Amino acid sequence: MKRFYRHIFFLISFVFLITKLSAFNESDSTKKVKPPKHYFNKTIYFDYYSTGKRDLDTINQVSKLLGSYQLSQLSFGYNFPMVTQDIYNKDSTKISTLNLLFTGGFTSLKLNFEGIDKHTLTKTSLGCRGFYSNGKKSIFFVELSPFVTQDRGFAYTKTYRLATTVIYNFTASEYFSFRVGYTRSFMWGNRYHLPYVGIRVGKLDKTNFSVQFPRGIALNIPVGKFVRASLYTKPQGGLYTFANTDSLKIGNINENEKLYFGRYEFLSGIRLDVQPSHLFNFYVSSGFTTKNKIAFYSTTLIRDNNSTYKNYYSEDIKGSIFVNFGLVFRFGRTKSSYNNSLMYDMKDLNNTTDTGDSGVNKGNGDIPVPANKIKKINPDEILDLIETQDLY
Repeated sequence: MKRFYRHIFFLISFVFLITKLSAFNESDSTKKVKPPKHYFNKTIYFDYYSTGKRDLDTINQVSKLLGSYQLSQLSFGYNFPMVTQDIYNKDSTKISTLNLLFTGGFTSLKLNFEGIDKHTLTKTSLGCRGFYSNGKKSIFFVELSPFVTQDRGFAYTKTYRLATTVIYNFTASEYFSFRVGYTRSFMWGNRYHLPYVGIRVGKLDKTNFSVQFPRGIALNIPVGKFVRASLYTKPQGGLYTFANTDSLKIGNINENEKLYFGRYEFLSGIRLDVQPSHLFNFYVSSGFTTKNKIAFYSTTLIRDNNSTYKNYYSEDIKGSIFVNFGLVFRFGRTKSSYNNSLMYDMKDLNNTTDTGDSGVNKGNGDIPVPANKIKKINPDEILDLIETQDLY
């Protein structure tokens, strides 16, 4: 938790400094207002997730000791643009864009097994992500997200890992895009090398249907100007380190003080994103969690650093109602991207790919809401108005 507070202190100090400098520059009438440098805002987000309590199997000896299972998860993250480079032709027409962002995150997972001590498993990540667009229909996305997991209070459980995602996005039109790529993911409760395949049908700033494996499926529908509703299903989970202070009999009995704990589940529900400003949005979500599974892996019996872990205890768990809500804050001015479908796909990639591979979706609050169409006026109506206002 100390790392969480350090992140908060760092970001508050950073935002405060930037705000002060901006205010100073604006107050100096001798200085011209500089145009924005980046297409992405500085972004900070908070996400909370919780499930109900469920009883475990009473036959298995490990399950019998654990008793019941319940969890809550608090995630905090940020991404700041570092480099934005527009590349132009000799005639000053832009042909491509390069964007680099600095990212970071912290997740605190509280495990409540009724039969043993409570554990708080943490994950701290720092990384970077890059976008390259050829200015036409193609986007290349790369993210490197190293992170460290630990059972809080037990320094010997500290473990370093690396999540990686590489995606090629083809924006055929504002109504259709597809993605292919690769991801090294821990979101499924183990370490996997998975293909990434996705399609989207419909405009990102209006109703659209998106299938992104292994991220999830969503039908997004705008409700008025400030609210967007989503029907979705997606996986959520992670791989953490666990201090075996309760002597769970997993792996080598005499060498199992440190274990790996994995979990995954599928969430299906409805989500409402409220966007009162392009600099702030919040969301609330609820539904059912199904296909829940937990597993413990023995660290002493692992030899291969690339393959998936063999579990020495796993259990499928009953479903539960879940609640999820979050806050997203954005800072600074950005270059215009209104009605730019290629830039919208970049923003969607940035918002749906979270640092540390925790499954957090910030929502597309930075994609502008379409302006209302100007009502066409009948010439006869103008003529009638002139006649009624005619002076005699």
